[in-house]
Amino acid sequence: MRFLLIQAALAAIFAQLSPQLRAGESAVPLRVEELELPSASTAALRAAIAAGEWASAEGILFDAASSNPGSPSALRALGIAHYQAGRYFLAGAALKKADALVPLDPEARFLLAAAFIRVDRRHWARAELETLVAKHGASASHQLALARVHYDQGQFAAALSRLDRLLEAAPDWAAAHDLRGQSLEGLGRNEAAAAAYKKSIALSHEKVPAAAWPRYHLGSLLHDEGRLEAAEAALATAVSLDREHAPAQRELGVVYLKAGKFKLAAKALERAAELSPLDAAVQYSLVAAYRRLDEQGLAKAALERFRQITE
Repeated sequence: MRFLLIQAALAAIFAQLSPQLRAGESAVPLRVEELELPSASTAALRAAIAAGEWASAEGILFDAASSNPGSPSALRALGIAHYQAGRYFLAGAALKKADALVPLDPEARFLLAAAFIRVDRRHWARAELETLVAKHGASASHQLALARVHYDQGQFAAALSRLDRLLEAAPDWAAAHDLRGQSLEGLGRNEAAAAAYKKSIALSHEKVPAAAWPRYHLGSLLHDEGRLEAAEAALATAVSLDREHAPAQRELGVVYLKAGKFKLAAKALERAAELSPLDAAVQYSLVAAYRRLDEQGLAKAALERFRQITE
């Protein structure tokens, strides 16, 4: 159960990564023509990729890499297939083997960094992103991903420094302003963090669901400061923009609970529980909401779910 909780937490963290990093997952060409497979295997591989049947593609490429372990092209392709199939540790292993034979192209190295982030190896990801920047220049997407890794490692000042340089060249990048706000908040500079979130909101107001994240971050900050009415407004807007935003649903439920709006709290927390069934904090808050509503049976059931998750 604890392993599942860790996986759920990692999924939530990855959801906050920049759209550029997430887009990089599907932007890496597999280069079937370089593999020199038999015609039947080539046709089967192309069909599997076109259909999104990555398990089938894995099988074909595993056989290709096994029969030719010195082929960087086969290992690179296998790593991409592993990643798309959701086997991130295997993806990282295959891509590192390919890199040992021939340095990876920028797209594949970016995917390697994403694979390491997926398996919570932020220090490995940081090394790959730093190599990427050193070898191929400081593209904006690489810089933003590297700043995110700095932030995730608690290196808020380093993240902020990189983001400030990035925003000099791209001042209208909403995701960079949002991450800048998180970095400032990590440094305890709450007023500046709120300003950064508001800037991100102003720039991303038409981009759904990306626009939900800065509103969630602003709402969480306002909640921490005890400004419940303002926090509620920000979080309610985040939820209206993205009904699938589990962290915003959870935070909004807790704000409603503190404000004495128990029915609204229960509704928001129930939705958060649907979206994140392994989030123990949601179940714990539901216990309080149900008890205030005198729903003792529901409170007992939520408490039992909380105990099951935390065992």
